[in-house]
Amino acid sequence: MKRNFKKVMAAVLTMALVSCPLTACSSADDAGKETEPKTEEKKTEADSKDSASGEKTEVTVGIAWPSLGTQAWSAMADYLRWYVDEYNEKNDVKVKLIETTAGDDAAAQETQIRDLLNQNVDVVVSGAIDTTAIWSSITETHDAGKKFISFCRRLTPGGPEADSTVAPDTYDTAYVSVDAAIKKMIESGISAEDIKVIRVQGDLKDQNAMRYGEGCEAAVKDNGAAIAADIESNWSVETVMNKLAPTLQANPDANLIFTPNEDLMLGVQSVLEGLGKWIKTGEEGHMYLAAAGGCEIGLNMIQEGYLDATGYENLPEVSTNTIDNAVKLALGEEPGDFFVKSEAITPENIQPLLDKDYFWVYDYVKKTEK
Repeated sequence: MKRNFKKVMAAVLTMALVSCPLTACSSADDAGKETEPKTEEKKTEADSKDSASGEKTEVTVGIAWPSLGTQAWSAMADYLRWYVDEYNEKNDVKVKLIETTAGDDAAAQETQIRDLLNQNVDVVVSGAIDTTAIWSSITETHDAGKKFISFCRRLTPGGPEADSTVAPDTYDTAYVSVDAAIKKMIESGISAEDIKVIRVQGDLKDQNAMRYGEGCEAAVKDNGAAIAADIESNWSVETVMNKLAPTLQANPDANLIFTPNEDLMLGVQSVLEGLGKWIKTGEEGHMYLAAAGGCEIGLNMIQEGYLDATGYENLPEVSTNTIDNAVKLALGEEPGDFFVKSEAITPENIQPLLDKDYFWVYDYVKKTEK
């Protein structure tokens, strides 16, 4: 088990070290750094708003990233920056970015949002680390007469609301993945009542994590299966590794494991390898697996034959719609919310999609390797 732990943690560390230089990840030292893409004045849209002098209207967007330590978050940050470059070339509105990153520290994020407001940003965009604690920052933003977008995460109900939320529909992501895996199990001859699911959860202070869990539960219920046990991971691979083996021992009938992102599946892999149960789909003794995200780890596991399904989230679409909504809010419009629906990726449908260069993650790798 120690060998597997070292192997997996080495893989996670390698991924982080590789992704950061390639994607210009922010760090604590980058807090408050202005990102002003090169712009070229070109009037192409009749509804764009010019100032009386004919210069571009400037919209300043302050982004409070939670962290940029995973491929998904680094990619969303880069796709957002690239889109701003493109947007500024094509429109009479110039977007300026000021970015901070909080290292997954909710208190630091609150301070950084206050700093962004002191820099007179028009719109605050935040991927909330704590979807309840962020309420105070939303109140500060509104008190300053500015707009607030919740990026990639729904907020806890009952408090001040964001002016717009742009995010994957994480309930849908989990549902389509677990639904596909359970249907595959039933087709292979396992009766629904014999399907016992171990549901790994993220951080239950995070509404996205809760929505993943709810989507998993709904798919299990709708198919007549049952959840045998829950593991709260706080998004930690190491926590999954520590908790999964005893959970499997206590639930020997469990035959499907769901994780709300694919990084956590590395912890599942380590434990199953240690138990001699990391077996390809279709082979005797295979443990069925479902995940969420559609990042490189998950797509590779599907192609290698271990992962039965993942819910694919089009994350670049989240980034581009965030900028569109930020500009609309700054100009006095009310764009509302935008939630990206997901689809199940399985060993049965992945190859035609690969042939069409469908997945953003491989496009991202190409872009960042240049």
